[in-house]
Amino acid sequence: MVAAVSQGTDQAELQSVAIPSPLLDRICGRLQKIQMLPAIAQQALQLAKDPDCTIREFARIVEQDIKLAAEMLRIANSPVYCGNRPVASLTEATLRLGLSQCKNLILTSSFASLIEEFTAEEARVRDVLWRHGMVTAVIANNLNRSLGVGFQGEEFTAGLMHDLGRILLAVALPYQFLEGDPMDFLEDGQTLMREQNVFQTTHSEVGAWFAIGNQLPDCLVAAIRYHHEPQRLPAHQRLTALVAAADEMANYVQRNESERGYRPATNAMIDLLERSGVRGARQQFNLRAEEILENSCRDAMELCGV
Repeated sequence: MVAAVSQGTDQAELQSVAIPSPLLDRICGRLQKIQMLPAIAQQALQLAKDPDCTIREFARIVEQDIKLAAEMLRIANSPVYCGNRPVASLTEATLRLGLSQCKNLILTSSFASLIEEFTAEEARVRDVLWRHGMVTAVIANNLNRSLGVGFQGEEFTAGLMHDLGRILLAVALPYQFLEGDPMDFLEDGQTLMREQNVFQTTHSEVGAWFAIGNQLPDCLVAAIRYHHEPQRLPAHQRLTALVAAADEMANYVQRNESERGYRPATNAMIDLLERSGVRGARQQFNLRAEEILENSCRDAMELCGV
């Protein structure tokens, strides 16, 4: 028996996610007191949908949640988003970034808060997967800028959240988790099959279920659900392929504990990016992959406080 979650969307592939009922009960039992989006974050995101919303009104809402406001300022002043001059107020940060970027920062901050709720026993898995998400996010951001993909911050959020399902599985099934996911970052065609055998589902499905339940945008649901097989879903394929490319690079860094020696030709997702309309992606990537990885590792360490 399975429990299914549905959400109206133009893409039938994203409408329904099935999770085995025993696993769903365990996840819900652990997360019943934890929301992805706190009340203030929900209000801010709703306000941002209003075309008449002003920068000052938006900042005034966010300021009501001190933790959210502080986290937004921290990320806005990070190497990923910051210009030459630091910002000290939410109004100024919102003005610099724009409402679209701020919505992504709220999602990023809310995800960071969610991760912090896990217990000390889960610290190792949490920290490794959080670091992997951050490295993937920063690489996705640098790929987006270097290859001229054209996203406005959603690539960072999607990269950060792409392995959300792995964290949820680790929380729900702590004694089985490493059997299905040894966290060796040697991802291949057997990765999802191994998870299916152990969990009767995959981290991609679990992450998508949680994202849909928290009403995250379809593009984020797609990246979470299809980053291992972006060719399966034409909708949002460019974002999903970008995250998949960044994930492949982050896996290399975490396997080798270094960005050195990376071979650009091994990243097949760059070719999918080019087929999805990013002209010259392969040529630019081959030229700049080393620089992208070096800069991304440095920036990710700063964001993680290392």
